[in-house]
Amino acid sequence: MLVNNPYIIVIALDFSKIFDTVRHSTMRHHMDQLDIPDNVYEWFVDYFSGHLHSTTYGGTESTLKPINASVIQGSAVGPASYAVAASDLKVTCDMNIF
Repeated sequence: MLVNNPYIIVIALDFSKIFDTVRHSTMRHHMDQLDIPDNVYEWFVDYFSGHLHSTTYGGTESTLKPINASVIQGSAVGPASYAVAASDLKVTCDMNIF
């Protein structure tokens, strides 16, 4: 142990894949609960719909599959979309403050 001090606690969090966990259906449900204009809601629904993915390996390409989770990385709406989708998270331990 590098530091022998009972008052030091290290917590490491990896947020590198956090936007990949956002399910589009959950995000739509939460956005539906917000007081936003219908055209803004419909824009978000359209923005997160219709994305496909395929993988190419060794010169062979897989079939296209729909993407039903994740936020497009680098998008301006990504952080806000994640915040809306995660808005109902609850702590599981009384020692945690959320």
